[in-house]
Amino acid sequence: MDNASCVLIVESDLIALNFLRDMFNRAGYPALTAPAGKEGLIEAWRNRPEVIVIDPALPDLDGLDVVRKLRADHRTASAKILLISARAQPEDILTGMQSGADEYLIKRPGADLELLERVQALFPLGGEAASQSTARGRLICFLSAKGGLGTSSLCANIAHVLAQQVNPKTVVVVDLVLPIGSISQIVGVNPLETIVEATQLEPKAVTPEKMLALARVMPNWQFHLLAGARDPEAAQLLQVTRLEAVFETLRQTFDYVLVDLGRALSRISLPLIRTSARLVLVLGSDTSTVALTKITLKYLELQGVRRSHIFPILNRAVGLEGMTKPDMEKELALTIPGIIPHLGGSFALANNQHQPLVVKFPTNTATFALHDLSVGLLNQVEEAVSPPAAD
Repeated sequence: MDNASCVLIVESDLIALNFLRDMFNRAGYPALTAPAGKEGLIEAWRNRPEVIVIDPALPDLDGLDVVRKLRADHRTASAKILLISARAQPEDILTGMQSGADEYLIKRPGADLELLERVQALFPLGGEAASQSTARGRLICFLSAKGGLGTSSLCANIAHVLAQQVNPKTVVVVDLVLPIGSISQIVGVNPLETIVEATQLEPKAVTPEKMLALARVMPNWQFHLLAGARDPEAAQLLQVTRLEAVFETLRQTFDYVLVDLGRALSRISLPLIRTSARLVLVLGSDTSTVALTKITLKYLELQGVRRSHIFPILNRAVGLEGMTKPDMEKELALTIPGIIPHLGGSFALANNQHQPLVVKFPTNTATFALHDLSVGLLNQVEEAVSPPAAD
């Protein structure tokens, strides 16, 4: 079967199973069905659908175990897995996402249409929609294994340099550090709306026009910003299941989408990392950070993220102590393309004055390092033609 837009539905309720099959077929998505977990695994591994819809309440296997088996097998590791369940407690949703699902939908009136809209957003059919989907902006994620390494500062400053390099193309920075973001403080704005509000939009309202309204341009920094949660209480309102729709629309709206993940390696961040053009991994040279980074790299490898997909940056701006670059490269089995040199208090001063480092200190050696690293990152991003997969 042509699996370009094939959907597999694993559902024990035969009435619901047939209803969903007919709905997807009418919408132009060939649908396979399975009434139990074992049959679902067989169909998935035989036909390799791009989308798998699963109700976890299966008669033979735990539906979450089915998800884990699908994720662990190379034939289905990259499939989009959507759980649709009557279980609506926060712990049920969290467990479902941690099992490896990309989205979790709650069975309620209108859930069928929401499910169809999600699949249509992931895999538009034909014509103008298809051409838009192939013209998506490049996604670049920023991550560190430990807090305090200047990940947000590097994300903002590299975004500024990148925006200068690619002008008139557009750059947006998304602050996804939870429970509270920091990039709005770095650039000096009090955001009216944030990533939290973006995820509260109904799927039909997640449009490029709305993303442009939410992600305001930062004139001094030359990029747009979709700010992070204002406080931990607001972060609780983030609708995780709608993040993918938000990022899909952001990639239709902007040429480059930079995401600050902080040190959050989770079911929220992993789908973004997997589909990004490059993962910028911010390093520290002290032994405890190197040890944590080594653990993080191993975990990423187990999740199918190749070392070649990672763009490491050693940020010595936070201190001079620790291992040398050659020793770190040997310990981490990574080539480190560049270093942000020690700046004393320069980085903090620029941040406190809400200025890009290259504007505040145009002749500083760190300014030249930022330019070189941004060029190297841009070259690698443009060379990336497919999502990462396990070696």
